[in-house]
Amino acid sequence: MHFLTKLFPTKSNGENHSAVKMFYNISSVKDFFKNLNFNTKQKWPVVSGNYKVVNATHPIAVCTLTSTNLIQPISQWENIAIVGNLYTPNLGIEKIIKNIVSNPNIRVLVLCGKDSPIFKAGQAIQCLFKHGITSEKRIRNAQGHFPVLQNLSIEKIDQFLKQVELIDNRENIEVDLLHKKISKIDLKNNIEVKNVLLKSEQTDMEEETFIELKPGGKRIPLDYDEKGFFVITTDLDRKEITVKHYFKDNRPGYIIKGNSPESILLAILEKKLVSQMSHAGYLGAELNKAKIAMKFNLEYIQDQPLKKKHN
Repeated sequence: MHFLTKLFPTKSNGENHSAVKMFYNISSVKDFFKNLNFNTKQKWPVVSGNYKVVNATHPIAVCTLTSTNLIQPISQWENIAIVGNLYTPNLGIEKIIKNIVSNPNIRVLVLCGKDSPIFKAGQAIQCLFKHGITSEKRIRNAQGHFPVLQNLSIEKIDQFLKQVELIDNRENIEVDLLHKKISKIDLKNNIEVKNVLLKSEQTDMEEETFIELKPGGKRIPLDYDEKGFFVITTDLDRKEITVKHYFKDNRPGYIIKGNSPESILLAILEKKLVSQMSHAGYLGAELNKAKIAMKFNLEYIQDQPLKKKHN
């Protein structure tokens, strides 16, 4: 700054707008290259998910829960680093935590959109900030299915809670209203506070690691299933799939009619009409093949490739 005052002499009133402006521009350039260094040296986000990255150097992450339609408009707003969905209170929350703690620029997490009435992942995040976790890493008071962060260390969870402030706008799906609320977030105060909290923290990068399994394997003959077998047919005119179940001695068992492969398979599983995983997988594939045949007016024959229908 002293060097700039020599280049740009002060006015008679003691002010030096030119030097101040130049200093501001230099600081902006330094910040730009500092943030660019973060992007080029580190791969971010570190884990996959249903999200859209806007700018990794920005301070706000937005979780729209199950409302996928909010992702596109929110991605156009200022200060947004990343915006995406969340469905489950375990693996889904774990991914959010990993991606946020691996990017020290993010200091605010906004929840919005419709929460899943079954998994209640948004409610689980709110409970995580309000009530914390047990020694088994279960989120206290979370109501969804299996709200346990078993793949994260307690230290990483604590780091996440220190790094970001939660702003809870669950069930809010009004784009204009959300924009007004997010634009009013006091980022300067938030970042200063979080910088103090994170002074001694390390933000390490980590990738999900899987054991590679090659496709293939030995299929158990379906006639070995003690629960029986199934005959699948389609009615193109009615757009309906019919599944007939027979016991192993060829006695007729159950009949299921519908147009949703998932609901038909769920009915079969609920009634425990299969005893082998391979049999259930086979039925899922055949039911989806039948659905495709009806959609594109193709001939469906069980266990055979789809063909054009002959007139």
